[in-house]
Amino acid sequence: MRRRLAWLVLVGAAGVAGGWIGGRATVPGTPWPSAAPGQGDAEPPAVPAVVADEDAPDGDARAASAESADDVPLPEAERRNREAVALADAGDFDRATDLLRDARRLAPENELYRTNLQAVLVNAAYAKLRDERFREAIPRFTEALALGDRGEIRRGLGYAYYRTNEPEQARANLERAVTQGAADAETYLTLGRIHLDRHDQTKALAMLKEAVVAGADSPGLADTIARLERDAATEVDYHSLGSSHFVIKIEGRTATEAARTVLNALEDAYRRVGARFAYYPLERLEVVLYPDETFREVTGSPHWSGGIYDGRIKMPIGGLARGNERLARTVRHEYAHAAIVTLSKGKAPVWLNEGLAQVAEETDDVGRTNRLRIAVAAGSLLTLGDLENGFTRFDRDQASLAYAQAYFAAKYLLDRKGAYNVRRLLEAMATADGSDAAFHRALGMSYADFERHLRAALERAVG
Repeated sequence: MRRRLAWLVLVGAAGVAGGWIGGRATVPGTPWPSAAPGQGDAEPPAVPAVVADEDAPDGDARAASAESADDVPLPEAERRNREAVALADAGDFDRATDLLRDARRLAPENELYRTNLQAVLVNAAYAKLRDERFREAIPRFTEALALGDRGEIRRGLGYAYYRTNEPEQARANLERAVTQGAADAETYLTLGRIHLDRHDQTKALAMLKEAVVAGADSPGLADTIARLERDAATEVDYHSLGSSHFVIKIEGRTATEAARTVLNALEDAYRRVGARFAYYPLERLEVVLYPDETFREVTGSPHWSGGIYDGRIKMPIGGLARGNERLARTVRHEYAHAAIVTLSKGKAPVWLNEGLAQVAEETDDVGRTNRLRIAVAAGSLLTLGDLENGFTRFDRDQASLAYAQAYFAAKYLLDRKGAYNVRRLLEAMATADGSDAAFHRALGMSYADFERHLRAALERAVG
């Protein structure tokens, strides 16, 4: 979906529109992150056209018209205003902004100059969104907001904050845009993503439904709504138990003891996995325990699956009450996925996601080392590119190699760079344009250099 961005219109004091309706200012799509890594595109919100001179006092326009007719020299403030309109029409927003600030300083009582300054700031900010220079858009939106609270400013500011990984600022501004009647499909989509990231399924579902009503057609949206609706219907009679960092939902009262066992394992995972990633979130994560058959039906997981993470941790209840080491490993693995997806906004490559989750299990596996040794000897190691987009296309033998390489790569990364830098890498992946950009930003090295060092280390370790 592509949409024209209509610019705010600036006018001179004579009341003549500057003709500043933007050309085709479409904005590149951005990934649609469902609760788990997803596909698709969404756009930043469009700016509605607002005719600035409708807000200006009529007297200013009439007086300026008379002065021009008599060849009376224009006041300095008005000269700068008109020059700013011309510059804005040519796309020079920065110089136009400076001139309108001057006009405001020289004639602070003139409402038209305030309106025009706000308009050029908003247009400049949306141009930054179009160019994906989101952090540069924020101060322009903020200055415009100080000149008057408008819904389209809140909407753009919220989107910019979301794209710079400041979700709480984004949520506050987007919700304000909704209350001001300025929400569009992208507003609701972004709020839906934020609530998914906050693990609030109910609010996320409400926002995503509003997005559909507003015309959103992002790939993956219908599937996400269907999953949230299915979950809500399945869990209508579930009750909740809580701990410091988790809320467990469970069916019936007879399984309360199993739930408490899982809560204890989750709190242990919070401490252990948190230490690995330097990550200790304050908000509580929701975990759902299903009867075994319901778990298979709801998640579509195979019989051997011990759990999944799709925005919430979901686990079958069978066998959990014993509190064995398998439970502890499963919980650490799934909680690691939750941390990785949250930090990276679902954009971590599969090898890193699965590798870190395996490391979080804290288990030694001789089979992994043997599988890597065979691959090194045969010259059949996979590349990181092969491991970025999922392992389901592999046969059983290749899948075992993929998981073994993912484990070694993640452990090597943690051992060499440490927990803090791995967290920085995951956070960089949330906003960077691909893995190479994220590695450069967080670790000061290219993705190719990391892979070269990794392969050499792997060959030394198992060769």
